[in-house]
Amino acid sequence: MTVQPLLLHPLAALRSEIGLTGEKYLDRLDDAHHTLGYGRMAKRREKVSRWETGVNEPDEPTRYAMARLHGIPPTAVTELGWPGFLLLAFPGDRPVLDNPWSPAGTVAAVAAAALGGAMDRRGFLISSGATLSGIAMNWSNAVTALPRPLAAPGRRLDPDMMTRLERRLDDLRHLDDVLSGSDLLPSAVAEYQLLSGYASNTTCDSGISQRLFSTLAEASRICGWLHFDADQHAQAQRFYITSLRASASAGDPEVGANTLNFMAIQTYSKGNPQDAINLVRTAQDRVTGATTPRVRALLHARAGRALSKTGDLKGCAREINAACDAFAKGTHDDDPPWAYSITEGEIEMLAGSSALDLGDPRRALRSFAAAQQAEYSAASHVRDGLLYLTRTARAHLELGDVDAACATAAEALQQNSSVNSVRPSDALTDLRDQLAPHREVRTVREFLQMSA
Repeated sequence: MTVQPLLLHPLAALRSEIGLTGEKYLDRLDDAHHTLGYGRMAKRREKVSRWETGVNEPDEPTRYAMARLHGIPPTAVTELGWPGFLLLAFPGDRPVLDNPWSPAGTVAAVAAAALGGAMDRRGFLISSGATLSGIAMNWSNAVTALPRPLAAPGRRLDPDMMTRLERRLDDLRHLDDVLSGSDLLPSAVAEYQLLSGYASNTTCDSGISQRLFSTLAEASRICGWLHFDADQHAQAQRFYITSLRASASAGDPEVGANTLNFMAIQTYSKGNPQDAINLVRTAQDRVTGATTPRVRALLHARAGRALSKTGDLKGCAREINAACDAFAKGTHDDDPPWAYSITEGEIEMLAGSSALDLGDPRRALRSFAAAQQAEYSAASHVRDGLLYLTRTARAHLELGDVDAACATAAEALQQNSSVNSVRPSDALTDLRDQLAPHREVRTVREFLQMSA
Protein backbone atom coordinates (compact mmCIF):
# COMPACT_ATOMS: atom_id res chain seq x y z
CA MET A 1 0.00 0.00 0.00
CA THR A 2 1.34 3.39 -0.98
CA VAL A 3 1.78 5.63 2.02
CA GLN A 4 -0.26 8.81 1.62
CA PRO A 5 0.29 12.10 3.42
CA LEU A 6 -1.09 12.15 6.95
CA LEU A 7 -4.53 13.77 6.74
CA LEU A 8 -5.80 14.54 10.20
CA HIS A 9 -9.26 15.82 9.32
CA PRO A 10 -11.97 13.83 7.51
CA LEU A 11 -12.79 16.77 5.23
CA ALA A 12 -9.14 17.08 4.12
CA ALA A 13 -8.99 13.35 3.38
CA LEU A 14 -12.34 13.44 1.59
CA ARG A 15 -11.30 16.35 -0.63
CA SER A 16 -8.07 14.53 -1.44
CA GLU A 17 -9.94 11.33 -2.31
CA ILE A 18 -12.28 13.13 -4.75
CA GLY A 19 -9.51 15.41 -6.04
CA LEU A 20 -10.87 18.86 -5.19
CA THR A 21 -9.01 21.95 -4.03
CA GLY A 22 -10.60 24.01 -1.27
CA GLU A 23 -11.85 26.53 -3.84
CA LYS A 24 -13.39 23.88 -6.12
CA TYR A 25 -14.94 22.17 -3.12
CA LEU A 26 -16.62 25.42 -2.05
CA ASP A 27 -18.06 25.81 -5.56
CA ARG A 28 -19.75 22.41 -5.35
CA LEU A 29 -20.82 22.97 -1.77
CA ASP A 30 -22.36 26.30 -2.73
CA ASP A 31 -24.50 24.60 -5.37
CA ALA A 32 -25.76 22.03 -2.84
CA HIS A 33 -26.40 24.83 -0.34
CA HIS A 34 -28.48 26.70 -2.91
CA THR A 35 -30.38 23.58 -4.01
CA LEU A 36 -31.48 22.96 -0.42
CA GLY A 37 -32.97 26.45 -0.29
CA TYR A 38 -30.34 28.03 1.96
CA GLY A 39 -29.21 30.58 -0.62
CA ARG A 40 -25.68 31.24 -1.81
CA MET A 41 -22.66 30.88 0.49
CA ALA A 42 -19.95 33.38 1.21
CA LYS A 43 -17.00 31.65 -0.48
CA ARG A 44 -13.97 33.05 1.28
CA ARG A 45 -10.79 31.30 0.19
CA GLU A 46 -9.69 30.41 3.73
CA LYS A 47 -13.04 28.94 4.79
CA VAL A 48 -12.23 25.28 4.06
CA SER A 49 -8.79 25.44 5.69
CA ARG A 50 -10.36 26.96 8.81
CA TRP A 51 -12.83 24.05 9.00
CA GLU A 52 -10.04 21.51 8.57
CA THR A 53 -7.76 23.06 11.17
CA GLY A 54 -10.52 23.46 13.74
CA VAL A 55 -10.45 27.25 13.77
CA ASN A 56 -14.11 27.37 12.75
CA GLU A 57 -16.94 24.89 12.22
CA PRO A 58 -19.50 25.01 9.40
CA ASP A 59 -22.98 26.11 10.41
CA GLU A 60 -25.92 23.71 10.27
CA PRO A 61 -27.12 24.59 6.73
CA THR A 62 -23.59 24.10 5.42
CA ARG A 63 -23.37 20.71 7.13
CA TYR A 64 -26.61 19.62 5.48
CA ALA A 65 -25.21 20.83 2.17
CA MET A 66 -22.12 18.68 2.74
CA ALA A 67 -24.31 15.70 3.49
CA ARG A 68 -26.21 16.22 0.24
CA LEU A 69 -23.00 16.68 -1.73
CA HIS A 70 -21.56 13.40 -0.45
CA GLY A 71 -24.72 11.28 -0.36
CA ILE A 72 -24.88 11.13 3.44
CA PRO A 73 -28.30 10.71 5.10
CA PRO A 74 -29.39 14.06 6.63
CA THR A 75 -30.13 12.36 9.95
CA ALA A 76 -26.41 11.57 10.31
CA VAL A 77 -25.62 15.29 10.51
CA THR A 78 -27.25 15.59 13.93
CA GLU A 79 -26.72 12.00 15.09
CA LEU A 80 -22.97 11.95 14.45
CA GLY A 81 -22.13 15.65 14.64
CA TRP A 82 -19.24 17.51 13.08
CA PRO A 83 -17.07 16.10 11.57
CA GLY A 84 -18.21 12.55 12.39
CA PHE A 85 -20.92 12.41 9.76
CA LEU A 86 -18.29 12.87 7.02
CA LEU A 87 -16.91 9.43 7.83
CA LEU A 88 -19.89 7.98 5.97
CA ALA A 89 -18.76 9.59 2.73
CA PHE A 90 -15.76 7.41 1.88
CA PRO A 91 -16.77 4.92 -0.85
CA GLY A 92 -14.19 2.32 0.17
CA ASP A 93 -15.69 2.10 3.66
CA ARG A 94 -19.33 1.64 2.72
CA PRO A 95 -19.24 -2.12 1.97
CA VAL A 96 -17.75 -2.65 5.45
CA LEU A 97 -20.10 -0.24 7.21
CA ASP A 98 -23.37 -0.61 5.33
CA ASN A 99 -23.76 -4.25 4.26
CA PRO A 100 -26.45 -6.27 6.07
CA TRP A 101 -25.41 -8.37 9.05
CA SER A 102 -25.82 -11.67 7.23
CA PRO A 103 -23.50 -14.30 5.69
CA ALA A 104 -23.88 -12.60 2.29
CA GLY A 105 -23.12 -9.21 3.83
CA THR A 106 -20.11 -10.69 5.58
CA VAL A 107 -18.70 -12.11 2.33
CA ALA A 108 -19.10 -8.70 0.64
CA ALA A 109 -17.43 -6.90 3.57
CA VAL A 110 -14.61 -9.47 3.63
CA ALA A 111 -13.75 -8.73 0.00
CA ALA A 112 -13.92 -4.96 0.58
CA ALA A 113 -11.71 -5.03 3.68
CA ALA A 114 -8.89 -6.71 1.78
CA LEU A 115 -9.03 -4.02 -0.91
CA GLY A 116 -9.03 -1.14 1.59
CA GLY A 117 -9.83 2.45 0.73
CA ALA A 118 -8.24 4.71 -1.83
CA MET A 119 -5.75 6.00 0.74
CA ASP A 120 -4.34 5.16 4.15
CA ARG A 121 -6.17 7.68 6.33
CA ARG A 122 -3.90 7.27 9.32
CA GLY A 123 -5.09 10.40 11.12
CA PHE A 124 -8.57 9.17 12.06
CA LEU A 125 -10.81 6.13 12.23
CA ILE A 126 -13.53 5.22 9.74
CA SER A 127 -16.12 5.05 12.53
CA SER A 128 -16.57 6.66 15.93
CA GLY A 129 -19.18 7.77 18.44
CA ALA A 130 -22.75 6.71 17.72
CA THR A 131 -21.77 4.91 14.51
CA LEU A 132 -19.19 2.81 16.34
CA SER A 133 -21.62 2.00 19.16
CA GLY A 134 -24.21 1.07 16.55
CA ILE A 135 -21.81 -1.37 14.91
CA ALA A 136 -21.17 -3.03 18.27
CA MET A 137 -24.89 -3.33 18.94
CA ASN A 138 -25.54 -4.70 15.43
CA TRP A 139 -22.95 -7.36 16.16
CA SER A 140 -24.48 -8.18 19.54
CA ASN A 141 -27.92 -8.63 17.98
CA ALA A 142 -26.72 -10.55 14.90
CA VAL A 143 -24.42 -12.97 16.68
CA THR A 144 -27.40 -14.80 18.15
CA ALA A 145 -28.26 -16.32 14.74
CA LEU A 146 -27.28 -19.93 14.07
CA PRO A 147 -24.71 -20.50 11.29
CA ARG A 148 -26.05 -21.80 7.99
CA PRO A 149 -24.56 -24.34 5.56
CA LEU A 150 -22.70 -22.87 2.60
CA ALA A 151 -23.65 -24.07 -0.87
CA ALA A 152 -21.56 -22.14 -3.37
CA PRO A 153 -20.70 -23.90 -6.65
CA GLY A 154 -17.04 -24.30 -5.73
CA ARG A 155 -14.78 -26.35 -3.49
CA ARG A 156 -16.05 -28.61 -0.75
CA LEU A 157 -14.57 -27.95 2.68
CA ASP A 158 -14.26 -31.02 4.89
CA PRO A 159 -13.34 -31.29 8.61
CA ASP A 160 -9.71 -32.28 7.98
CA MET A 161 -9.07 -29.29 5.74
CA MET A 162 -10.78 -26.98 8.23
CA THR A 163 -8.53 -28.27 11.02
CA ARG A 164 -5.46 -27.53 8.90
CA LEU A 165 -6.66 -23.98 8.28
CA GLU A 166 -7.23 -23.46 12.00
CA ARG A 167 -3.71 -24.69 12.80
CA ARG A 168 -2.19 -22.28 10.29
CA LEU A 169 -3.99 -19.43 11.98
CA ASP A 170 -2.78 -20.53 15.40
CA ASP A 171 0.82 -20.36 14.13
CA LEU A 172 0.16 -16.87 12.84
CA ARG A 173 -1.27 -15.83 16.20
CA HIS A 174 1.85 -16.93 18.05
CA LEU A 175 4.18 -15.36 15.50
CA ASP A 176 2.46 -12.06 16.27
CA ASP A 177 3.90 -12.28 19.78
CA VAL A 178 7.46 -11.99 18.50
CA LEU A 179 7.32 -10.27 15.10
CA SER A 180 6.39 -6.69 14.27
CA GLY A 181 3.23 -5.76 12.44
CA SER A 182 5.04 -4.76 9.24
CA ASP A 183 7.00 -8.04 9.20
CA LEU A 184 3.98 -10.28 9.66
CA LEU A 185 1.35 -8.28 7.79
CA PRO A 186 1.88 -9.78 4.30
CA SER A 187 1.51 -13.32 5.67
CA ALA A 188 -1.57 -12.37 7.69
CA VAL A 189 -3.30 -10.75 4.72
CA ALA A 190 -2.48 -13.78 2.54
CA GLU A 191 -4.03 -16.09 5.16
CA TYR A 192 -7.09 -13.84 5.35
CA GLN A 193 -7.49 -13.93 1.57
CA LEU A 194 -7.21 -17.72 1.54
CA LEU A 195 -10.00 -18.00 4.11
CA SER A 196 -12.13 -15.38 2.36
CA GLY A 197 -11.90 -17.43 -0.82
CA TYR A 198 -13.40 -20.40 1.00
CA ALA A 199 -16.13 -18.24 2.52
CA SER A 200 -17.25 -17.01 -0.91
CA ASN A 201 -16.77 -20.18 -2.96
CA THR A 202 -17.27 -23.39 -1.03
CA THR A 203 -19.80 -25.98 0.06
CA CYS A 204 -19.95 -27.23 3.65
CA ASP A 205 -22.39 -28.14 6.40
CA SER A 206 -23.41 -25.75 9.18
CA GLY A 207 -20.76 -27.07 11.60
CA ILE A 208 -17.90 -26.41 9.16
CA SER A 209 -19.51 -23.10 8.20
CA GLN A 210 -19.38 -22.05 11.85
CA ARG A 211 -15.70 -22.99 12.13
CA LEU A 212 -14.85 -21.26 8.85
CA PHE A 213 -16.45 -17.95 9.80
CA SER A 214 -14.96 -18.11 13.30
CA THR A 215 -11.51 -18.66 11.80
CA LEU A 216 -12.09 -15.88 9.29
CA ALA A 217 -13.15 -13.57 12.13
CA GLU A 218 -9.91 -14.27 13.97
CA ALA A 219 -7.84 -13.84 10.80
CA SER A 220 -9.52 -10.48 10.22
CA ARG A 221 -8.90 -9.50 13.84
CA ILE A 222 -5.20 -10.31 13.43
CA CYS A 223 -5.03 -8.23 10.24
CA GLY A 224 -6.70 -5.37 12.08
CA TRP A 225 -4.20 -5.58 14.92
CA LEU A 226 -1.20 -5.70 12.58
CA HIS A 227 -2.44 -2.71 10.59
CA PHE A 228 -2.90 -0.86 13.90
CA ASP A 229 0.68 -1.74 14.84
CA ALA A 230 1.81 -0.42 11.45
CA ASP A 231 -0.01 2.90 12.11
CA GLN A 232 -2.62 2.27 9.39
CA HIS A 233 -5.70 2.98 11.45
CA ALA A 234 -8.49 3.28 8.89
CA GLN A 235 -7.57 -0.09 7.39
CA ALA A 236 -7.22 -1.61 10.85
CA GLN A 237 -10.77 -0.61 11.68
CA ARG A 238 -12.08 -2.02 8.39
CA PHE A 239 -10.65 -5.39 9.34
CA TYR A 240 -11.98 -5.18 12.89
CA ILE A 241 -15.52 -4.44 11.72
CA THR A 242 -15.28 -7.26 9.19
CA SER A 243 -14.16 -9.56 12.01
CA LEU A 244 -17.31 -8.68 13.94
CA ARG A 245 -19.39 -9.50 10.89
CA ALA A 246 -17.69 -12.87 10.46
CA SER A 247 -18.14 -13.74 14.13
CA ALA A 248 -21.84 -12.90 13.82
CA SER A 249 -22.13 -15.17 10.77
CA ALA A 250 -20.42 -17.90 12.82
CA GLY A 251 -22.73 -17.40 15.78
CA ASP A 252 -19.53 -17.10 17.85
CA PRO A 253 -19.81 -14.28 20.42
CA GLU A 254 -16.46 -15.08 22.06
CA VAL A 255 -14.32 -14.37 19.02
CA GLY A 256 -16.30 -11.16 18.44
CA ALA A 257 -15.79 -10.14 22.07
CA ASN A 258 -12.04 -10.53 21.57
CA THR A 259 -12.24 -8.32 18.49
CA LEU A 260 -14.06 -5.66 20.52
CA ASN A 261 -11.25 -5.97 23.06
CA PHE A 262 -8.71 -5.11 20.36
CA MET A 263 -10.92 -2.40 18.88
CA ALA A 264 -10.95 -0.79 22.31
CA ILE A 265 -7.15 -0.56 22.28
CA GLN A 266 -7.24 1.32 19.00
CA THR A 267 -10.15 3.49 20.09
CA TYR A 268 -8.65 4.72 23.38
CA SER A 269 -5.29 5.20 21.63
CA LYS A 270 -6.56 7.14 18.61
CA GLY A 271 -10.15 8.06 19.37
CA ASN A 272 -12.47 8.69 22.31
CA PRO A 273 -11.78 6.58 25.44
CA GLN A 274 -15.51 6.57 26.25
CA ASP A 275 -16.14 4.87 22.90
CA ALA A 276 -13.60 2.23 23.95
CA ILE A 277 -15.40 1.65 27.24
CA ASN A 278 -18.68 1.21 25.35
CA LEU A 279 -17.09 -1.42 23.10
CA VAL A 280 -15.81 -3.46 26.03
CA ARG A 281 -19.12 -3.16 27.88
CA THR A 282 -20.94 -4.52 24.81
CA ALA A 283 -18.54 -7.47 24.76
CA GLN A 284 -18.99 -8.09 28.47
CA ASP A 285 -22.78 -7.90 28.29
CA ARG A 286 -22.84 -10.37 25.43
CA VAL A 287 -20.54 -13.10 26.76
CA THR A 288 -20.14 -12.77 30.55
CA GLY A 289 -22.66 -15.48 31.36
CA ALA A 290 -21.52 -17.78 28.56
CA THR A 291 -17.74 -17.79 28.52
CA THR A 292 -14.77 -18.92 30.58
CA PRO A 293 -13.09 -17.09 33.49
CA ARG A 294 -10.03 -16.50 31.30
CA VAL A 295 -12.06 -14.56 28.73
CA ARG A 296 -13.81 -12.62 31.48
CA ALA A 297 -10.39 -11.73 32.91
CA LEU A 298 -9.28 -10.41 29.52
CA LEU A 299 -12.35 -8.18 29.17
CA HIS A 300 -12.18 -6.92 32.76
CA ALA A 301 -8.52 -5.99 32.30
CA ARG A 302 -9.28 -4.15 29.06
CA ALA A 303 -12.20 -2.31 30.66
CA GLY A 304 -9.88 -1.21 33.46
CA ARG A 305 -7.32 0.10 30.99
CA ALA A 306 -9.99 2.01 29.06
CA LEU A 307 -11.39 3.51 32.26
CA SER A 308 -7.93 4.72 33.24
CA LYS A 309 -7.91 6.82 30.07
CA THR A 310 -10.95 8.72 31.38
CA GLY A 311 -9.44 9.29 34.84
CA ASP A 312 -11.87 6.88 36.55
CA LEU A 313 -9.64 5.62 39.38
CA LYS A 314 -12.30 3.62 41.23
CA GLY A 315 -13.77 2.09 38.08
CA CYS A 316 -10.33 1.09 36.85
CA ALA A 317 -9.41 -0.54 40.18
CA ARG A 318 -12.70 -2.42 40.27
CA GLU A 319 -12.16 -3.90 36.80
CA ILE A 320 -8.49 -4.80 37.42
CA ASN A 321 -9.46 -6.56 40.66
CA ALA A 322 -12.22 -8.42 38.82
CA ALA A 323 -9.66 -9.47 36.19
CA CYS A 324 -7.38 -10.88 38.89
CA ASP A 325 -10.28 -12.74 40.53
CA ALA A 326 -11.41 -14.28 37.23
CA PHE A 327 -7.86 -15.21 36.25
CA ALA A 328 -7.33 -16.95 39.60
CA LYS A 329 -10.07 -19.44 38.67
CA GLY A 330 -7.63 -21.03 36.23
CA THR A 331 -7.83 -22.42 32.73
CA HIS A 332 -10.72 -24.40 31.28
CA ASP A 333 -10.83 -27.00 28.55
CA ASP A 334 -13.13 -24.77 26.52
CA ASP A 335 -10.92 -21.66 26.67
CA PRO A 336 -10.66 -20.20 23.14
CA PRO A 337 -7.22 -20.71 21.57
CA TRP A 338 -6.50 -16.97 21.66
CA ALA A 339 -7.15 -16.73 25.42
CA TYR A 340 -3.53 -17.67 26.16
CA SER A 341 -2.67 -13.99 25.70
CA ILE A 342 -4.12 -13.00 29.08
CA THR A 343 -1.65 -13.89 31.82
CA GLU A 344 -0.95 -12.72 35.35
CA GLY A 345 1.95 -10.70 33.98
CA GLU A 346 -0.22 -9.06 31.32
CA ILE A 347 -2.83 -8.05 33.90
CA GLU A 348 -0.09 -6.50 36.05
CA MET A 349 1.32 -4.69 33.03
CA LEU A 350 -2.11 -3.24 32.23
CA ALA A 351 -2.53 -2.27 35.88
CA GLY A 352 0.84 -0.51 35.79
CA SER A 353 0.04 1.36 32.60
CA SER A 354 -3.29 2.40 34.07
CA ALA A 355 -1.67 3.66 37.27
CA LEU A 356 0.79 5.68 35.22
CA ASP A 357 -2.01 7.38 33.29
CA LEU A 358 -3.87 7.99 36.55
CA GLY A 359 -0.90 9.90 37.99
CA ASP A 360 0.52 7.21 40.30
CA PRO A 361 3.99 6.32 38.94
CA ARG A 362 5.08 4.62 42.17
CA ARG A 363 2.19 2.19 41.99
CA ALA A 364 2.94 1.71 38.29
CA LEU A 365 6.48 0.60 39.09
CA ARG A 366 5.18 -1.89 41.67
CA SER A 367 2.87 -3.40 39.05
CA PHE A 368 5.62 -3.56 36.44
CA ALA A 369 7.88 -5.32 38.98
CA ALA A 370 5.08 -7.74 39.88
CA ALA A 371 4.66 -8.54 36.19
CA GLN A 372 8.32 -9.51 35.95
CA GLN A 373 7.95 -11.70 39.04
CA ALA A 374 4.95 -13.35 37.40
CA GLU A 375 7.37 -14.31 34.60
CA TYR A 376 6.06 -11.91 31.99
CA SER A 377 8.52 -12.73 29.23
CA ALA A 378 9.71 -9.85 27.10
CA ALA A 379 11.51 -12.44 24.95
CA SER A 380 8.19 -14.02 23.96
CA HIS A 381 6.35 -10.68 23.67
CA VAL A 382 9.06 -8.47 22.17
CA ARG A 383 6.89 -5.59 21.00
CA ASP A 384 4.83 -5.38 24.18
CA GLY A 385 7.94 -5.77 26.31
CA LEU A 386 9.41 -2.72 24.62
CA LEU A 387 6.30 -0.67 25.27
CA TYR A 388 6.37 -1.55 28.94
CA LEU A 389 10.06 -0.66 29.19
CA THR A 390 9.30 2.82 27.89
CA ARG A 391 6.46 3.15 30.40
CA THR A 392 8.77 2.03 33.19
CA ALA A 393 11.25 4.71 32.15
CA ARG A 394 8.45 7.27 32.16
CA ALA A 395 7.44 6.25 35.69
CA HIS A 396 11.02 6.69 36.91
CA LEU A 397 11.16 10.11 35.27
CA GLU A 398 7.88 11.22 36.87
CA LEU A 399 9.33 10.20 40.26
CA GLY A 400 12.39 12.35 39.58
CA ASP A 401 14.83 9.44 39.13
CA VAL A 402 16.39 10.63 35.88
CA ASP A 403 19.27 8.14 35.94
CA ALA A 404 16.92 5.15 36.29
CA ALA A 405 14.74 6.57 33.50
CA CYS A 406 17.75 6.87 31.20
CA ALA A 407 19.02 3.39 32.01
CA THR A 408 15.64 1.86 31.22
CA ALA A 409 15.24 4.01 28.11
CA ALA A 410 18.67 2.91 26.87
CA GLU A 411 17.67 -0.74 27.34
CA ALA A 412 14.47 -0.12 25.35
CA LEU A 413 16.41 1.68 22.62
CA GLN A 414 18.84 -1.22 22.27
CA GLN A 415 16.02 -3.77 21.99
CA ASN A 416 14.08 -1.59 19.56
CA SER A 417 16.83 -1.88 16.97
CA SER A 418 15.65 -5.44 16.27
CA VAL A 419 11.91 -4.63 16.14
CA ASN A 420 10.32 -2.93 13.14
CA SER A 421 7.22 -1.64 14.93
CA VAL A 422 5.74 1.85 14.95
CA ARG A 423 4.30 1.87 18.47
CA PRO A 424 7.53 1.21 20.43
CA SER A 425 9.38 3.66 18.17
CA ASP A 426 6.76 6.35 18.78
CA ALA A 427 6.88 5.66 22.53
CA LEU A 428 10.67 6.10 22.50
CA THR A 429 10.32 9.36 20.58
CA ASP A 430 7.85 10.64 23.18
CA LEU A 431 10.18 9.55 25.99
CA ARG A 432 13.08 11.33 24.32
CA ASP A 433 11.01 14.54 24.23
CA GLN A 434 10.19 14.15 27.93
CA LEU A 435 13.87 13.70 28.81
CA ALA A 436 15.12 16.57 26.67
CA PRO A 437 14.45 19.32 29.28
CA HIS A 438 16.89 17.47 31.59
CA ARG A 439 19.80 17.57 29.16
CA GLU A 440 22.04 19.16 31.80
CA VAL A 441 22.21 15.68 33.39
CA ARG A 442 25.03 13.58 31.93
CA THR A 443 22.97 10.38 31.54
CA VAL A 444 20.30 12.31 29.68
CA ARG A 445 22.84 13.84 27.31
CA GLU A 446 24.25 10.39 26.63
CA PHE A 447 20.81 8.95 25.91
CA LEU A 448 19.89 11.85 23.63
CA GLN A 449 23.11 11.38 21.68
CA MET A 450 22.58 7.62 21.51
CA SER A 451 19.01 8.01 20.24
CA ALA A 452 19.62 10.90 17.82
